Amino acid sequence: MATSVSAQNPFKYTTIAHSGHHYCSPLSAGIAATLLAALQLQAGSLVLDAGCGKAGLLRDLLASQPVCGVGVDINPAFLAEAANAWDASNPGDGRLTLIASQLEQHPLPAGGYDAILCVGSTHALGGFEPSLALCRQWLKPGGVLLVGEGYWKRPPSNEYLLTLGATEDELSSHAENIARALAQGFKLRLAMASSDEEWDRYEHMYCQAVMQYAASHPHDPDTVAFGERARRWYQNYLAFGRSTLGFGHYLLEKPRISRA
Repeated sequence: MATSVSAQNPFKYTTIAHSGHHYCSPLSAGIAATLLAALQLQAGSLVLDAGCGKAGLLRDLLASQPVCGVGVDINPAFLAEAANAWDASNPGDGRLTLIASQLEQHPLPAGGYDAILCVGSTHALGGFEPSLALCRQWLKPGGVLLVGEGYWKRPPSNEYLLTLGATEDELSSHAENIARALAQGFKLRLAMASSDEEWDRYEHMYCQAVMQYAASHPHDPDTVAFGERARRWYQNYLAFGRSTLGFGHYLLEKPRISRA
């Protein structure tokens, strides 16, 4: 029996599915620009993109503001794409550092970060509240965190939860996400939710990328399984996810005088 390539490369499916995405989350360029401008960073600030994927948001930030960035991820294909894209558009600009590492194990700078981006990657730190707690430790006093997290627009059906392989208590509401951030000692600067159009574009591109790969790689042993997985996911997005699952962006500030 032929060995599946995906068994040797656990990042293969997500790399294919996000091949056309600049951001690996339901985020448009216009909303991204609004969020990045709201960071209000000083020149020379050091920014961490935690679970950066292709570092699309971090690259946009560095292209628009005179700051330095560190992107950390465990997917080597995403990091290679980010490095190539940055070098192509910003030759000789050394402000972007990309690190292949588990987030908890990456080398922390002395004094901490001025800002952290953690959009769609809280799972890498154990969930929303553990991510808030850890990022708060990594931030300098007065530093800012832009975190993206899912939430329920309405109570999920059992069928949808089975599709996700999730339980209802894994997410809360948009308002409860904000309350949980405040309970961690952050100040709220801004909260925005992804629109239906942003979700539609993200999910359509995700499914189409896999379908196109399957059509052009008929002899890949993963093609049939990947194609079925993408079709099933998209069907469930249309039937359940679009009306049930939201995604919020929360811009939070660590107080300059931290609580104990």
